[in-house]
Amino acid sequence: MMTNRNQFQAFPFHLVDPSPWPLLTSFALLTMALGAVMSFHGFTNGGYLLSLGFILTLSGMILWFRDVIIEGTYMGNHTSQVQKGLTIGVALFIVSEIFAFLSIFWAFFHSSLAPTIEIGSSWPPFGIEALDPFAIPLLNTILLLSSGKICLTWDLDYIHLASITLLPFNLPRTPSIKRIGPHNFDILSILICSLLGDGHASKDPRGNGTVFRFYYGTVNMEYALYLHKIISKLGYCSLSIPEARTRTIKNYNYSDGNIIPAPSDKTTRGIIRFNTYTYSSFNWIHDSFYLNNIKRVPEFIGDYLTPQGLAHWIMDDGNYIRDRGLRISTHSFTYKEVSFLSELLTNKYGLKTSLHSGKIENTHVIYISKKSLPDLIEIVRPFMLNSMLYKLGL
Repeated sequence: MMTNRNQFQAFPFHLVDPSPWPLLTSFALLTMALGAVMSFHGFTNGGYLLSLGFILTLSGMILWFRDVIIEGTYMGNHTSQVQKGLTIGVALFIVSEIFAFLSIFWAFFHSSLAPTIEIGSSWPPFGIEALDPFAIPLLNTILLLSSGKICLTWDLDYIHLASITLLPFNLPRTPSIKRIGPHNFDILSILICSLLGDGHASKDPRGNGTVFRFYYGTVNMEYALYLHKIISKLGYCSLSIPEARTRTIKNYNYSDGNIIPAPSDKTTRGIIRFNTYTYSSFNWIHDSFYLNNIKRVPEFIGDYLTPQGLAHWIMDDGNYIRDRGLRISTHSFTYKEVSFLSELLTNKYGLKTSLHSGKIENTHVIYISKKSLPDLIEIVRPFMLNSMLYKLGL
């Protein structure tokens, strides 16, 4: 049964918390405007007031942007609906700018090409000296085009505004106990389905939050980096690309259902791993999947077994068996849980599945029939890495 999720709101929209930054920014802009006017007219200390207003305005912008970034990353408030609203808002702003400049150019060309009697039937009007187009207008055009070029080519993924500490009370990190969501459904699907494979979730020692850990061999480095890119772009882990490392591990053999050390009991292997940020609102996932530190399959798994989640499960634990179909390793689950997953794949996606014994005694794996592979490929291929298509027999 699904655990309590009182920390999650029933609707996907973000209700903004009260913030001091709009008020601070408005007073800062007023100060900067007054300082500019005083400075232009030679008032005493006008330049100092202009500088103070500029610093306060810049501080307000940084603090305001920081809070927005934290809302969209650490706190997970920017759901798909919120992102859609932001996109529409930016689009409407661009459209309004287009029409604003259209009206300006329309007025200019109307007056210059057909000057009316009110302006002396000439352009420019009598008594007005036009600027040299190759002086200040040319400089302004160069600055405008170059600034646009810089903004378009600057990789904003690596601007860590949330980590800027400008004032003593500007704390860039949000404690895990305050990271409550609601979360984007895609990230929930990916993280929850990763626990069906090699993904692992654990609570911090103080029990304030849950972190997801991903651990792969370097043979699967491309998939590990692909998964990290998805999770980091959704704002749930560091943007720093994980690096491959070496680790010495023990080897084991399977004999009559027993695990015994191998003759050569140690091997040095390359590994790559990364973690998500810690969220208190992930605790319900951990509590649903783990009982006495033993992983289990929760009943609500079907709600999150999306095509994208299924693709990650296959890339993690799937294996194409020629003339038999696709095998999904489910050794860590009980027969009842594996049977439940098998029926779920059949009922939700119409895939023909069967259960087989695993390599270890009392373990079972799921086989998706070869006849169902075309349907499976159509479902998951949009979310599969090209290098992982071999797991579908492609």
